[in-house]
Amino acid sequence: MPPSYVVVFCGLGVTTIALLGVYDLLPIKPLKITRRLKLIMPDRPRPPEKTTDPDEVMAKMELYFDKKNIRNMQLNLIRPHFLHRKITKRYFDPKKDVIYFSDLKVFRQKCDQSTFTLRKSHKKTCDVVHTPIKHYRTCAVVGNSGILLHSSCGAEIDAHEFVIRSNLPPVSPYRTDVGSRTDLTIVNGKRLRQISDALQSDNSVDRKHTLAALGETRGMILAYSIELSMSDKIRQMQVVENAIKKNSMSTITAFPSKSFKDKRGLYVELLGRASRGTFASTGLNSFALASTFCDRISMYGFYPMERYKNKPVPYHYYDKHGHSASHELYEENELLKRLDEQRSIRLVVGKCKDVSSIHSALEGAWANLQKLGKLVM
Repeated sequence: MPPSYVVVFCGLGVTTIALLGVYDLLPIKPLKITRRLKLIMPDRPRPPEKTTDPDEVMAKMELYFDKKNIRNMQLNLIRPHFLHRKITKRYFDPKKDVIYFSDLKVFRQKCDQSTFTLRKSHKKTCDVVHTPIKHYRTCAVVGNSGILLHSSCGAEIDAHEFVIRSNLPPVSPYRTDVGSRTDLTIVNGKRLRQISDALQSDNSVDRKHTLAALGETRGMILAYSIELSMSDKIRQMQVVENAIKKNSMSTITAFPSKSFKDKRGLYVELLGRASRGTFASTGLNSFALASTFCDRISMYGFYPMERYKNKPVPYHYYDKHGHSASHELYEENELLKRLDEQRSIRLVVGKCKDVSSIHSALEGAWANLQKLGKLVM
């Protein structure tokens, strides 16, 4: 039988190696292991990185939703005394709100914009225009809040069948946190002007970055959120359309029959009171539109507060823009939280990476080490 000090030495060695092995699995290293300490355990080939299976992710999400409440949200406000009033599908319809830009001329010639009916027959819906939107099982509506930074939500976002964003934000440099796909981006007037100006700019860097954003996802739909009644906005959309064709992109441009801003009634009904003169954010309008063609909606990057868990949160994840007073973002956030509590939507705030398996490994290793310690002693 070996001396007791040999048993103790071997036990300490096994303990150190076990702890280093578990530590190596951690996604975030709480300690700095010195080079000298790493010499204890030789380098070994790392196992291949586990990829995210979209079907597996969606199967887990499916358990989160309440189908009855989703149906109510689409047709009615989820409050007993308003159950008779249709909501999102009464205000939004992709056939009216996301129309191919190439159909603009025929729309203006043959359709009544105020009623979305044919001019020759006001009883017949305007059926001479078309939408690129289909029906989707799962949709991710991604806001631009700085809460997305260091969230590791990218793979989960990309696992959805359809990904919706606001105002063509930069994606590639932040793909780990925000994903890499954009199937639909809804832009406001200010953003459309910026895109148009950049495409015509003498600054080659601005042009290159804008073209890269437009072509980032094959078949992406860039939809303007304001009716095209002003010549300058039509011209700006045409600049974007021409750039897409010139560079042989598959990106689609689209416009609404009526401005999203005109759907103020939806904003009032969803919040349950009159607004204070502001209008719904592009993000909230994107959610309302998505609810008309998506079965399951997960929302990321919707967080208006300036701090989260005692850490500062920038307004946008990609710039230093100050917090906006143009919208009632706190009230909108309360609405989304309420819908999340009812399992009508899935509101994601904070990190997406699941570290529960790492925690379990640590607990198991610690328990084994305690047993080993008792044997040694």
